[in-house]
Amino acid sequence: MGKRYARYELGDLVEFRYNHQNTIRILTGIVVELNTNKNRYKIKVNMKDYWQSEDKLTLLSKVLNSASK
Repeated sequence: MGKRYARYELGDLVEFRYNHQNTIRILTGIVVELNTNKNRYKIKVNMKDYWQSEDKLTLLSKVLNSASK
């Protein structure tokens, strides 16, 4: 099986809609972790983390140099 392609990289600035108790908010955050098996990304917004599907995210700014490990 081939390796899955991740559309977003660590450090990318993204925007998504968050629905909590029928209140929809537009949140902006940074990609801090990814799960390529399910195409889900952990997004850091202020001091809180959200897991979001790839199709729910909108790219605002691409990271220029990816973080070295």
